[in-house]
Amino acid sequence: APADASTPTWGMVLSQRGLWGTSLGLFSSNYLWYFMLGWLPSYLQEEHGFSMHEMERVGTAGYLVNGVTALVTGWLVDRCVRRGGSANFAWKLIMALAHSASVLFMLMMAWGSQSTAVAAMFGFQVVMGASSAGVYIMGQILAGPRASGRWVGIQNSIGNVPGMISPALTGFIVQRTGHYELAFVAAAIVSALGIVGWIGMVPRLEPLRWGAAAEPAPARR
Repeated sequence: APADASTPTWGMVLSQRGLWGTSLGLFSSNYLWYFMLGWLPSYLQEEHGFSMHEMERVGTAGYLVNGVTALVTGWLVDRCVRRGGSANFAWKLIMALAHSASVLFMLMMAWGSQSTAVAAMFGFQVVMGASSAGVYIMGQILAGPRASGRWVGIQNSIGNVPGMISPALTGFIVQRTGHYELAFVAAAIVSALGIVGWIGMVPRLEPLRWGAAAEPAPARR
């Protein structure tokens, strides 16, 4: 069915630098997510000698921390914005801190002791949870109600490509080297790319004026 006349065209959406910034950011976030989801159990067992029971207990606790952190962070940011705070500042700060910290945590897991690796794993789950809501909120704010479906659809399609790449690349690296160090280094590099996307490419978080060459709407006083 033809799009409503008020709906921005696919070309208009695809021309937005912010779209590619949020897509790169989600690609980066999901690369780490699928990497940990697919390979954390094997890593804990093969590199640090965890039993199946220990691995299940630590892994489950990590995902629980992730979920709780996501809920708390979303609530805090909403509360801040309702009180007059800047959504732009809040979400970009969270994304910058999350991806920067993830670089550190990936390197800690690559070369750290068992206790260091477990601490880094929990730290990663905290920052991943904290940033999880922002990966879609930022695009929805920019696109506004007229274009959020197309924007987030494109972003989500690109952002889930790591579901294929991350497990396969990690398996290749581990098979060739016999260890996980380079796989974690690759994850750290991809995490750093997320900073480029969320901070370097995404404009100020405010609805775009699609009828005016998709310029940001005037800032509210």
